[in-house]
Amino acid sequence: MPKQKHSDDIVFTIYVLWVKGHAEATIAAFLGLTKGQVSGLINRSKYRGRGAWSDRERQRRLDILKSIHRKTDGQLQCGGRLNVFDWKIEPLGAGQGQ
Repeated sequence: MPKQKHSDDIVFTIYVLWVKGHAEATIAAFLGLTKGQVSGLINRSKYRGRGAWSDRERQRRLDILKSIHRKTDGQLQCGGRLNVFDWKIEPLGAGQGQ
């Protein structure tokens, strides 16, 4: 079975929710994906080491994602999924580091 290519909007949403502090299972449920799909995308990204980042570093990275939330043509990334999103990190629970 060939690998499924996820849209840029889905991948962007995964990265935002991950950096904010959500668990892979929560992200998967929100987007209608499997936890394995979400985990695979995170583990192949530059966001995979969030547990080693300070809260300040996580917020900085979330701020960068926020700055690219609006595409150059004025449209929003994510098809509007993050229109009412709180761009502040959440504390990581035990075992949420990865």
